[in-house]
Amino acid sequence: MKTVDAKHPIEFTVPASGVGSFYVQEDHRSNFYNHYHRHKEYQISYILKGRGSMLIGNLIQPFLEDEIYILKANDPHIFIKEGAEEEQIHAIHIFVAFDKLWSFFDLSELQPARDFFKNIDSSKKIEQDISLKIKAKFQELAKEEGIHKLMCILEVFQFLIAHEQDMHSLYSGLPESNFNDKVGVRINEVLRFSLANYDKEISIEEVSKLIHMTPSAFCKYFKKHTMKTYVTFLNEIRIEKACQLLINKATENISEVAYQCGFNTVVHFNRVFKSILNTSPTEFVNRHSAQALAK
Repeated sequence: MKTVDAKHPIEFTVPASGVGSFYVQEDHRSNFYNHYHRHKEYQISYILKGRGSMLIGNLIQPFLEDEIYILKANDPHIFIKEGAEEEQIHAIHIFVAFDKLWSFFDLSELQPARDFFKNIDSSKKIEQDISLKIKAKFQELAKEEGIHKLMCILEVFQFLIAHEQDMHSLYSGLPESNFNDKVGVRINEVLRFSLANYDKEISIEEVSKLIHMTPSAFCKYFKKHTMKTYVTFLNEIRIEKACQLLINKATENISEVAYQCGFNTVVHFNRVFKSILNTSPTEFVNRHSAQALAK
């Protein structure tokens, strides 16, 4: 990874590097890599500790402990931790570089793994009830080298192939060509500001100043590169945060949730909630309560 020079924008493309054909990275620190980025390697990430929001393409959603993310090559993404600054995150990442490994995957025994990566149509998520079955193997990966590391990785591949039907798509519909380094830097600024201030009133004038544009130019720029308006994007962040509050029962008062997430009226909150999730907040709470009782 290149060292960031404070005088220049960050690199948008962040290639994985390291010793060996498969690069395994362990993050055990205060935060994830904190720039919106992409790389040519496929990335398989197990979240051992930490929670927050992730943006992939133009799709924002929460992430939780004991979830697995399979990120398709060149899908722009960022994990952003929530919680106290001193809280640690812990994640294990496997990076798969096909330009190094094509002859390895050409072995007939590895055809299922090659087909899995070749045919994956979008980035994916595996939820906790399934991912816990392979947790110990990811934990081993951080300690192993040589043939033992390779055997662990092959077991992870076998697990992914066996549970392909259990994966949730993270397809955002965002064309890869929409992004370059400069766009990544700007979107990163807008994303971070929005996540830090979603509970307040945010004007287009305020957010456009972040990336030194007029409001009109910013609206066109954001729509071009994310395929949605900034207002839609901000509302999706707010509804995602509202869902977390409702699921975690931080409050059972829907009016309070609405105001905590930046909506001025409950009527507006209900309308936006239904337009994004095709259900009302009350129906959402009832459904998740029923699912929790059924487990």
